[in-house]
Amino acid sequence: MVGVSAHALANLGSPSSLARTALLLAGALLCLSVAAWPVLSQRRRQHPETQEQMFGGTNVPYAAPPQRRQSDGGRLTIAALICAAGFVAAIWLPSKSTMPARPLVALPGASAIAPGTGIAVTYADGSGGMGCTAGFLVRTNAGRTGILTAGHCNKEGEASKVSINYSAGGGYVNIGTFSQSVSEGLNGEAHDIGLITLDSGKIPQSPAIKAAVPVTGIATDLKVGQLLCKFGMKTGRAECGQVTDISASKVAFLAASECGDSGGPVYRLDDDGTAVAVGILIRAGHANDPHPGCSTPATFSIAELVRPWLDRWSLTAITEPGSP
Repeated sequence: MVGVSAHALANLGSPSSLARTALLLAGALLCLSVAAWPVLSQRRRQHPETQEQMFGGTNVPYAAPPQRRQSDGGRLTIAALICAAGFVAAIWLPSKSTMPARPLVALPGASAIAPGTGIAVTYADGSGGMGCTAGFLVRTNAGRTGILTAGHCNKEGEASKVSINYSAGGGYVNIGTFSQSVSEGLNGEAHDIGLITLDSGKIPQSPAIKAAVPVTGIATDLKVGQLLCKFGMKTGRAECGQVTDISASKVAFLAASECGDSGGPVYRLDDDGTAVAVGILIRAGHANDPHPGCSTPATFSIAELVRPWLDRWSLTAITEPGSP
């Protein structure tokens, strides 16, 4: 098996909302106003206006002494400046909002959660995220619905949130969380696969590839020379090519891929127009440049076979009603 670099989008750090930024700026300005007040007051006290008062029992006016300087004015100024600095720092910290902010790289709109749907992964620690593609729908032994995708789309050891650009309304909507992920590297038999457990929401789900090509089962008889296809959200279309290599956990085939296609469905297209699930796209490259990065589309792709992981994670592939 040829070792090549994995495809993944650059970080998609969620920007702070305008409303949140405006509130934090307002707080900072308020603190600065409090900080300036003792300074302005002190200047006024340095040039006090003489106030004439009458001393009881006489008609002789006298000048009232200036008020004592407040000993806590300096401390108030320092505290207010620290307050302002805190508000300014908070502007640059990630928001803890439960709703996903719009990613820096736009996802294509999707009418349903389906194999081939673009997904935005937001790391749980707020450090950024990644754009990938949803793979095949599965059901856990607890009855929950999930999506297979590439393991490297998740940050190791985290339960990253996942969202889609729901075209039927609502914009970017959270759909689930990574519950399993394995990302062992980029070469040979190093495994790379993840499971997203879906929330119980109202967004439609479809086991068909791009909600259009029915999936009828799982492939068991792969051969060199067979035609396999893949769908990635970045390329935005099916790319097909002949199988060039098969191992215990991987299959390589001659189909173009781009960064962002990671996690997408790899399948065999049958004569009747239906598909048989094969794997999850995890890597890609060029014959003469095995580490092309994201500058140009790759000319061959590598998938992690799904059947071993269905058994290992006690999952059942969701296929079309009545399909084998």
